[in-house]
Amino acid sequence: MCKTTVLAQNANITIAQCNNCKVLNIWRSGVLMNFSFEQFDAFYLATKKLNFDDYVENRPDGKQVVILSTPFPDISLVFTRNEWFEFFTKIDEALYMKRIYELMCC
Repeated sequence: MCKTTVLAQNANITIAQCNNCKVLNIWRSGVLMNFSFEQFDAFYLATKKLNFDDYVENRPDGKQVVILSTPFPDISLVFTRNEWFEFFTKIDEALYMKRIYELMCC
């Protein structure tokens, strides 16, 4: 069984890694995203410069959201402005902690 290390966490998001499997997990609102370490870095690089206001859409109820596509055409990630900020703040935190653990272990 994998021993995970929590890299970043709050009430809505947990980002944890398994060093044995070289997998990062993002737990968010009923969604679990699994990334290899390389995929996580690529995801971060592809999304870190996205500006919420450049991609804003309106849900049927009128609430503003951003919809991120995934490699699966029928599955997308949806973020309100606050969720967007919180999500990328936690990813930044997780990357920082991941690098600290790498320095400590190697």
